[in-house]
Amino acid sequence: MLARCWASLTIVATLTAQGAAPTLTHGPLRGHCDTTSIHVWARADAAGDFTLHLARVADGEETTAKASATAEHDFTLHFCATDLQPGAAYEHWITHGDRIVHPRGGAPLVTAAPEENSARIAFGSCAHDKAFREQAIWGQLLARAPQGLVLLGDTPYIDTGDVSGRRRRYREFLGFGPVRATLAAIPTWTTWDDHDYAVNDQFGAVKAGETARPTFVDYHAHASYGDGERGIYTSFRRGPLEVFLLDARTFADREESPLAPGARSLLGRTQIEWLQRGLLASKATFRVLATGMVWNGGVRPGKKDCWGNWREERDALLRWIGSQRIHGLVLVAGDVHRTRVVLHPTADLCGYDVPELITSPLAGNVLASNKQDVPGLVFDAGEGESCLLLSATGGDRASLRATFIAGDGREFHHRDMPLTTLSH
Repeated sequence: MLARCWASLTIVATLTAQGAAPTLTHGPLRGHCDTTSIHVWARADAAGDFTLHLARVADGEETTAKASATAEHDFTLHFCATDLQPGAAYEHWITHGDRIVHPRGGAPLVTAAPEENSARIAFGSCAHDKAFREQAIWGQLLARAPQGLVLLGDTPYIDTGDVSGRRRRYREFLGFGPVRATLAAIPTWTTWDDHDYAVNDQFGAVKAGETARPTFVDYHAHASYGDGERGIYTSFRRGPLEVFLLDARTFADREESPLAPGARSLLGRTQIEWLQRGLLASKATFRVLATGMVWNGGVRPGKKDCWGNWREERDALLRWIGSQRIHGLVLVAGDVHRTRVVLHPTADLCGYDVPELITSPLAGNVLASNKQDVPGLVFDAGEGESCLLLSATGGDRASLRATFIAGDGREFHHRDMPLTTLSH
């Protein structure tokens, strides 16, 4: 027995001296995917070159994508597999050299189908993994199997500008069991809110926000991040639904609004021009503008980080949307730790009343202070665990249904929005 122990210790010592082969600490987790590409995120425990292998379930045809883990990027890995077949399923595994570090098996990775007539996308914000260790809402998300998940910020709560602190919080959050299981199964897109951009209620040019973008990019597998140098806005489409995921923190109060001369800008010229191009090019039946920051001013007294503080730019954006006769617009937001539905009286701006769907928190405390009246408020509730499921149907009877789901499985509010009510 003693000899075997000494032999084991000798092997461990040898591996340590030579440098043990790296393995994965996190992932693989699913990021952006579309009809021809799949993005996958993971993290290793040491530097090295890794390969993601894909084998098409239908015929076994294989393809690969490579990524390198480096200390500079905290050993994070972002694989991007391209030139894939639309609407196809792929088995996957990850290797380091000849060594398998994530085995083949599990649910396949799936590209989007090009002509889908329906879509189911989930939205959520504010998940405090430190304060709330049992988070049943993630199981509810998994049970409903949406085609995508959009996280609207405070995922995780970071509250520091220190790079090592940011990295630690991302590692903790993405390694947290309920989150890990969900992101391993559902393609996910993320923006930030105050607690993962800087600290509570902060935006724009603040010291804690200076380190936000590099660490965000390291820990997410999007197809794009802002203009490539600033911001993290991005977009994706599923069938009749296109989501424009906006960055409502980076550009706030840094310049004059290009839409409302003389007024302050929340989104900034570069992001607004990107959004305008995307809306004009979109062939989707429904367009969702999603951000952590609520699109109204119904928040606790003194809270500055809401679109009510940039109302001139918001109204100018809606007026431009009306001038372009863009139909099917829906606003989605989080942040305020309440579930709310606001039917904005915007017919004079864009030709129809635009709905805003607010979902918060995934897991957190309910804030009664944000239960404020606002024009067009049609529903308000406080649920400590909740998410939003948007189900879209295209065609001649195109419609959008919003379902708010609690952690115990209750569907506590529905709202149906036929395209005819979201058109001029």
